[in-house]
Amino acid sequence: MKKIILIFAIITTSAAGAFSAKSDNAFEIKDAEKLEGITHYGMPIEEVKKTYKKNNAVLEIVYSKMLSDDNMDDYVKRFYDELLNQVEKWLYEKKLPAPNMKIVISNCKFCKVGYCKKKNLKEVSLISFIDEKKKKQVVLNHIDIMDKNKYVDIARSAVIIFLDQ
Repeated sequence: MKKIILIFAIITTSAAGAFSAKSDNAFEIKDAEKLEGITHYGMPIEEVKKTYKKNNAVLEIVYSKMLSDDNMDDYVKRFYDELLNQVEKWLYEKKLPAPNMKIVISNCKFCKVGYCKKKNLKEVSLISFIDEKKKKQVVLNHIDIMDKNKYVDIARSAVIIFLDQ
């Protein structure tokens, strides 16, 4: 229990505006330029999706090319893979809290185009949706997910925040 509280504290202290339980009708960023799935240096951004199905429920985890300003580099890929690992561990023991869930990952690395430029913050944002309605958001600094001592606990905590409802 103490470890979960510690992990929760790490996420909340590393994230500016970390949590939002506000429900929106659709995932929409107002007044944001479109990124169009390319980096500021003209390279296409690869969207990465992983879908899990358990007991007629579906969870999709998406690295969004439309909300990110770069492809996954090594540390973001390592975090993404760990997030998937933690989801798989969680699903082995429990069922999904809703029949249709999605976690969208946005990576703002350069802050030079679109949504990332408007925010001007280097961060990775994870947003959960249930039936296309925004439920929760966790915002992580790149420094925290680069830290080899933190990224596993942060991924585990994100899974608990999004799936333990």
